Amino acid sequence: MRYAISYVSTANPALLEYEIHKALDFSKNWNNDNNITGILLYSRGNFFQVLEGDEQLLKSLFSRIKADERHKDVITIFQKSIPIVKFDGYEAEFISLDNRDNFTEMDSYLTQIDNLNPAIQSSVKYILKNFTEGIK
Repeated sequence: MRYAISYVSTANPALLEYEIHKALDFSKNWNNDNNITGILLYSRGNFFQVLEGDEQLLKSLFSRIKADERHKDVITIFQKSIPIVKFDGYEAEFISLDNRDNFTEMDSYLTQIDNLNPAIQSSVKYILKNFTEGIK
């Protein structure tokens, strides 16, 4: 059985744009190399992430994420076992919503929300709505 973790956080304001992209590219490659699927969104200094993978690996990764000084105010949305992979066929991906050209790619990920457990769907949709409001 796979495990899923979702959180939001605030980027350290001292980070430069290229530093954010460099860290996120590293995370994307590491996640893909370790069979972790999901999505990482960045917009206006905030991150939203859903991770799916082996439970022990994700819990260890999430401990490192929470301790990372490149962001703060990590708020856990959910941590739970999942019977079915929700981002099946999707490698871990990073999308910067500050780049308006990425909305087509973003739409393909948003359709995956409909596959989530209904109790989680509403939370994720609410957070994404507020996270992306005013960007389009």
